[in-house]
Amino acid sequence: MAEPTLSVTLGEIRREVSRFLSFGREYDALTITQQEDVDSIIRRGLRQFYSPPAVNGKAHQWTFLRPTVSMTTVAEQEAYPLPDDFGAMLGSRLTYTERRYIDGPKIVSDYAYRQLVEESARRSGFPDYATIRVRPSTISSGPVRYDLLFFPVPDGEFQMQYQYQVVQDAVTANLDYVAGGAMHGETILASCLAIAEEYVVDPIAKYRELFRERLVTSVSLDRSSRGDGIIGQMRPTGDDGHRPMPRVSIVRYAGLGG
Repeated sequence: MAEPTLSVTLGEIRREVSRFLSFGREYDALTITQQEDVDSIIRRGLRQFYSPPAVNGKAHQWTFLRPTVSMTTVAEQEAYPLPDDFGAMLGSRLTYTERRYIDGPKIVSDYAYRQLVEESARRSGFPDYATIRVRPSTISSGPVRYDLLFFPVPDGEFQMQYQYQVVQDAVTANLDYVAGGAMHGETILASCLAIAEEYVVDPIAKYRELFRERLVTSVSLDRSSRGDGIIGQMRPTGDDGHRPMPRVSIVRYAGLGG
């Protein structure tokens, strides 16, 4: 599916910031120093938008940075790569797409996971626990990537889903679209211009105020698109003793962003 034509590209933001700073509209015609200044401002503006100030006293996390991913296990395979932009797992469990009436694997700390592996006699079967671990091959070479591990090791194919918080990369090419799409395009642009205002003589905070106004609208639109935070179906405890799914909560790990 093609990107909506009103979505904001890096090239559009570069032109607007460059014009605001009186550098001219053509980014490619700027000096290297001017290009570096423009790109630095845009990076700050995007960080401000992706991690916005509180609105009406409430912090906000964008739904478009909280994707849900489907996966299928393989028999006798313990570790599975998480997406390259993984920042934090949302929720305390994964969910089974075909067995929604039972709990999915519970996410535990790496220390607790290792204890389970050491103390349990059951090595494979229906996975009850999962942990997040740095992929060893990326520790020294970077960037750091993460794996999702299951215990007991799956003994077959189990279809699951999980939701995670994205760590957004910087956009680098003029035609690259900025995460947020057409719905939040004007808020993104206002955020970048609000940063640019800090670098001019006698700033008047025009775009700072505009960003705050646009942010209220964007947050309201984003919140209205959310569900009620329930994963799975609320059903009584089954014969196998598994409990119904809990409400989603954010589980953070040291070094995993956020």
